[in-house]
Amino acid sequence: MPRLKTSKRSRLPDRAFAYIDSRGRRRLPVHDKAHVRNALARFNQVAFEDDAARERARTRLLNAAKKYGIVPVGFITGQLQSERRHATAGRLVIELGRNAAPGELEQRLRTVLRDPTLAVLHWSDASGAYLDATGKVVPLPAEGDQRGATYLERQGRPMTVLVHDPTILDDPALAETVLDAVRFVVEKERLHGQIPATSTDAAALPTGFVTLLMTDIEGSTVLLRRLGDRYGALLNDVRGILRAAVSRASGREIDARADEFFAVFARATAAIEAAVAIQRELASRVWSGHPADSLPVRVRIGVHSGRPTLTEVGYIGLAVHITARVCSAAHGGQIVVSGAARAAVAAAPSTGIRFRSLGRHRLPGLSDAEMLFQVQAQGLRVKFPRPRITRHSAPRRRPDDRSTGRENPMRPEQRQLELPQPPV
Repeated sequence: MPRLKTSKRSRLPDRAFAYIDSRGRRRLPVHDKAHVRNALARFNQVAFEDDAARERARTRLLNAAKKYGIVPVGFITGQLQSERRHATAGRLVIELGRNAAPGELEQRLRTVLRDPTLAVLHWSDASGAYLDATGKVVPLPAEGDQRGATYLERQGRPMTVLVHDPTILDDPALAETVLDAVRFVVEKERLHGQIPATSTDAAALPTGFVTLLMTDIEGSTVLLRRLGDRYGALLNDVRGILRAAVSRASGREIDARADEFFAVFARATAAIEAAVAIQRELASRVWSGHPADSLPVRVRIGVHSGRPTLTEVGYIGLAVHITARVCSAAHGGQIVVSGAARAAVAAAPSTGIRFRSLGRHRLPGLSDAEMLFQVQAQGLRVKFPRPRITRHSAPRRRPDDRSTGRENPMRPEQRQLELPQPPV
């Protein structure tokens, strides 16, 4: 449709526009059939001054469509969905705005979202799992389950998860409203001590010889640029897959910042099993209808076994550095393990998992060369380029900054290291 010239637009009467704001600015021209169709498509992109103005414009637009014999099926369907979303959001605000007794959040969400089995679980660092209102550990939905899980984080750490019928939050705008409201209530309850303390208890983490697992989303900057604000939904889904696999393998999440994820396992075999489960889930995931539809979503995984030092702010030491370097050496979809992790698994092999030698490599910042292996299992990609051993493959921030979740005072130049970096 050709653009409406300014001179012609100025000659049109007010009745030729579906919306005129209080300052006299005229929007959505409907003087001919082509512009009516265009107005129907652009209606939801207009910022109306209030609901009354929106309703008047909608009425004018529908009358114009009737005049030109246009049946706006898509427009009407979109309006019904919008009204449903606003109605649900309105009920949610009313319900959650009341002074609720502790623990009522779950019941009110069930009522508003019409899901009688919806569950609200809160993360416990001491337990390394999500707990219900009674303090009982509740497993997250496994692959193929009929229930979905939507996660909320607090400063990059797990906070709350909603287990629900996946169809009730299929509208992104409604999902955003629900999560904002839930976050507000959870933070308020946390502030008043109505949720059991979930601050990290470093003493509860495994010590001695442990296995560390680190992941990183390949090409995260490309995804961020392509998806914009929708990247958050993708990151939430990927972290959900990571957390579910780690939890099922009895691992403990240590940190999650930007597109990176860090976990610890008491047994090397469990770490490998979690890594395989992650790659299988991501490889089989159909992103149809998701913001990432048609975009490659791949995660690189590094695994190393050693004896890191456990302090009150988390793990530090050479083992953490090696894990970061091993992860950086992997490609998206690949699991790379160190020689130490391979040896630890050999003492308790896992069925169906094999190791392919990638040779000995000198990783950035480390004095000794490290033997690397690729994990092979059914459902995993087999062929990859050579390990990413370059000066650019060093971790994007100091491994010693990884903690169990407590705030680390950082200078401004350190904070920028948490932002997604260009892919290599």
